[in-house]
Amino acid sequence: MNYDKLKLDNQLCFRLYAASRLITQAYRPHLDKLGVTYPQYLVLMVLWETDSLP
Repeated sequence: MNYDKLKLDNQLCFRLYAASRLITQAYRPHLDKLGVTYPQYLVLMVLWETDSLP
């Protein structure tokens, strides 16, 4: 059996998790200025899209 496929770096879920963390890190400086977290930002975006509220 090839155990290299089981290594963490070869798992799609780990790559998606790592990419998600990088995106969150990129947003953090901008969101810190607004005083909101990334999850709060996502909620605000949904509200803006559905209710057209700023």
